[in-house]
This record gives sequence, C-alpha cells and structure tokens, in this order.
Amino acid sequence: MDVIDERLSFLRGEDVEASYRRAEIAKYRNNPLIEALQPIHDVPVVIKKLTKKVSFHERDRSKNTILRLHCIYDLPRLVQPLENHLRIEQSLSILIRDGYVDRNPLTVNGVRLRNEGADNVAKAMQAFEQSKKTSQTVSFDNKSYKTSGGGLSIIGVSGMGKTTAINNILMTMYPAQVIRHGQYKERNINSTQIVWLKLECPPKGSIKALCLNFFQVLKDLVGDEHYDKFIIKGTVEQMIPVMAQMCATYLIGALIIDEIQHLSGNTDVEEHMLNFFVTLKNMLGIPVVLIGTNKAWDMLSKEFRQLRRACEHFGVVFWERMEFRPLGAPIDSEMGMDWKIFLSALWRYQWTRNPIELDDLLNIAMYEYSQGVTDIAIKLFMVAQWRAINNGKESLTPQIIRDVIDNELCALKPVLLALKLNDYVKLESLKDIYIKDLKIDKFFDKALSELAKKQLTVAKSESDTSLKDEVDIAYEATKWLMEAQVPAQQADMIVKSLVEANKGIVLPELKSKAFQTYSKIKNNVDKNQKNNRKKTFNTEGDSSGDVVETITGNILAVGSV
Repeated sequence: MDVIDERLSFLRGEDVEASYRRAEIAKYRNNPLIEALQPIHDVPVVIKKLTKKVSFHERDRSKNTILRLHCIYDLPRLVQPLENHLRIEQSLSILIRDGYVDRNPLTVNGVRLRNEGADNVAKAMQAFEQSKKTSQTVSFDNKSYKTSGGGLSIIGVSGMGKTTAINNILMTMYPAQVIRHGQYKERNINSTQIVWLKLECPPKGSIKALCLNFFQVLKDLVGDEHYDKFIIKGTVEQMIPVMAQMCATYLIGALIIDEIQHLSGNTDVEEHMLNFFVTLKNMLGIPVVLIGTNKAWDMLSKEFRQLRRACEHFGVVFWERMEFRPLGAPIDSEMGMDWKIFLSALWRYQWTRNPIELDDLLNIAMYEYSQGVTDIAIKLFMVAQWRAINNGKESLTPQIIRDVIDNELCALKPVLLALKLNDYVKLESLKDIYIKDLKIDKFFDKALSELAKKQLTVAKSESDTSLKDEVDIAYEATKWLMEAQVPAQQADMIVKSLVEANKGIVLPELKSKAFQTYSKIKNNVDKNQKNNRKKTFNTEGDSSGDVVETITGNILAVGSV
C-alpha cells in the first residue's frame, strides 16, 4: 500500500457549517476560529470520549468457535486512555486554540498574517537556502507582527499506539475537521477553516512525495486542485511556497506529520523539511506536531545550522514502554499504573469458555512477552485466545502465552530482547520484522485454518465411527438429547428408531433429526392433550415421517412428554 492509499484509509472528519459558542477564556473570545470549535472538556469527560470499547457480553462465550474467533478479531479497536493520551489531548487543545489567537480574521494582525505570512515563509526558505551556500546567516525583514504558534513532538517505539492515539483524539475531540464560515456577529467572514491536517512521511523520505500528499489531502477535503497541477512536473521549490499559502488561506489549525523518522538519513532533506515546519510555526503561527520513533529524536536533536534553537521550541512527549506493575503493588504506588489500567481493561475481553482471573503468573507472562508495548500485548492476548480455543483447553494459561511466543510470534524474540535491553538502535534495524510479523490477519487466517482442519478431522472420524459402530452413535445422540432436557425413555426410543430407519447416518445428522423429531412429537402431544391424545401428525416433506408416526404411538403409550 502506498502512502496516499494508506492515508486515504484514515477516516476524515466532518465538513460542517460554523456554529459558535462563547469561549470561557477571555483571550479566546470574539474569535470565530476558536468559538467554532468543540468546548474544552474536563479530564473525566476526555477519558470517557477517548475510551473505545469492544462489543462484548459474557453470553458470547457460549457461542460457537467460529463466532468467537470473529469476536476476538475486534480487539485491536480497543482504546484505553492512559497518561500520554491525556497529555497529548491537552497539548493539542492548547496548541490549536493558542495558534488561532493571533490569526483572528477579525483583527488587523490576523489579516496581515493571512495575506503576507506565506510570502514571509518563502523569503525565510530562500534565506535558509542562501545561508547553506554561503555558510553565513542571511536575514530578511519579517515585519513586526507576532504569531502564537507552538509545536509538539511525540517520540516512542513502534507499537505504543502513538498514531492510534492522535487519530482518536483528532476524530473524537475535533470531529468537524472542515468548518465553513459565513457570518459572525453580523460580519462576513466567508472562509474555510481546516482545524487539523494530518500527513504521513513517505517511507523513502521524499520531500516531493510529502508535498504531493499535502495537496492530495486538500483536494479530498476542500476540492483544491493544486495536486493535479503539481503531480507531473512540479518541483519542491515551487510547491513549498504554495503549501505555505494554502496553510494560510485555509486557516489550518494544526499540521500533524507522522512517521517523521522517514526523513532521517539525508541531512539535506532533514534540514529542508524541518526548517519548513519551523518556519510555518514561526511565520504563520501554525502549530506543527511531529510523530516518530526514537530515530526521529536523533534527527530532531541535531544542531542544524538553522535549527539549533528551533528544535527547542517543540515540546516533547516521550512515549515510553509501560512499566511492569506487580498485582500486589501498594494502592498508592504510581509504579506501572498504565500497565495496570491497560491490562485490566484488556483482560475482561476473554471469549474462552472458561475465563480466568488475572493472577501473578499471567501478569508476569503478559509483560515478559510484550515488554509493555501496547500493540504486542493486544495481539499476544488475541493469538493466545485463538490457541486456547483451537486446542480445546478453553482457558488462558502462562504456558499458552509462552507457546504463542515460541510458535506464532517467534520472529519477535529478538525484538523483545532489544526492548528489554532498551537497545533502540537494534530496534530500528528490526522494525521490518516487527511490522511484518504483527499483521493480525495472518494469525487469524492460521486460526481459521487450524479450526477447519480440526473440524474436518472430527467430521471424518464421526462418519467412520458411525459406519463401524451404530451403538456408539446411538449412545452419543441419546446422551446429547438428555442433556437438552429430553426424558430418557423418549430420547432412547427416538434415537433407536431413527438409526434403524437411516442406515449409515452420521452423528451430526442423527442429532439434528432426533431433536426435530422430539420437537414435532412434543408439539403434537401438546395440541392433542385435550382430545384424549388423538394421534394426528403432519409429516409432509419430512423423510423421517414414518418413523415419527411410529415413535409417536410408542411414546404416547408410555405417557405424555
């Protein structure tokens, strides 16, 4: 899947007409860009909004194997807000609103930023390029107006849920991604506001591909045609000033760049794009959020000639692995609190017939073989349940969890070791293994394949056994009917009569016919109890009609069902 297709798979926010609410903070008032946003929520409300549960009920555990495998497949949609989710949500809430303070379209400063800011970005980029050639600082007149744009970097190992978290926050807290403004307090604005715009760096770190990605998103959101203009022969030098102009024109609230580590490895590319992001922030007041692995931090923290101080302006959220927390840890201890919250939320989703409470051994096994990485823990939990269901144990154990790592997820062993040793350099080299071997579709297909083979073997075995020994078939069917609350005498008589009338019948078919026969007999008896148990039975279309008629007479002679 290429970058554009992957981006298109991410559901976009709504496009709405602006409706305004009075801001609770004075500096945000009388600013249509801020007053058109969702209100600022308290932490409990944010937690509730960001929590994404999975459909589950205890009765689901009684469903057949195939249905339970499908239920388990839904687990990657689970989102349990943790500390970093709240930090990022609060940071974005401040950055977007504060970035709009000096871009208020009703103020002189806001109008100047919109009209002249893009030219300033172009001049800043030209100065940057000139300084690279001459090794001297080149300045330009950036005028006397100020901007309030900030920035944020989110850095952590793959699989911790950085992208999932930012997508969830954007879609949940800012569902109106595109806002159309008409009149505000009897003043015509007639502007289109894009609250957030999220891009993903292409795998090979191409600046042109990133720029084209930007224009494609605009085309999807507002119908802008710049993508069509640049896709064939546009150069990066032509595209970057136009990108700045589009950021200003569409009043973009925050620009989010994911997988920023893909720029790493080419110093010129790194400097060029990072300088552009910083310039957007400084000249247009647009907050920039950069998301990447630890490799990205190595890139961001370098002392580029033009970025020595600029990188310091990006706040940083280091998304570390969750720390282990023993079940017996003191209640007031904050150690491993994220792990406790996460695993407790995950553990309730057991579709095995015999759910088991979380104990010390299971807690240790889950952490040891996930190393506190969200994505690994969820997939480990899923595959372990599939294995427990397929092997008939129907209960999670530490041994099953170990078996999953030794078999289905064995390729992750070097990744887990690197995580345990905090060897992030090694992790980057193993990233391809990590991504490839955690595609859950692969394990789902394997679980279905194992189940199909098992069911085929069981069906064949039942067929062979029925042909060899009808007594065993009759016993199993009779026992099954009795477990379904059919009286013993009736169950035995029904099964024997059906076996005699249907030579070579297999167990599943015998069970089905026996239960249908009993149901018809019972309905017949119920209808005729007031008529001295008169025998009338409609068997039209049923191959076992004659059998039913005979059985009915025999059972009625014994007594009412």
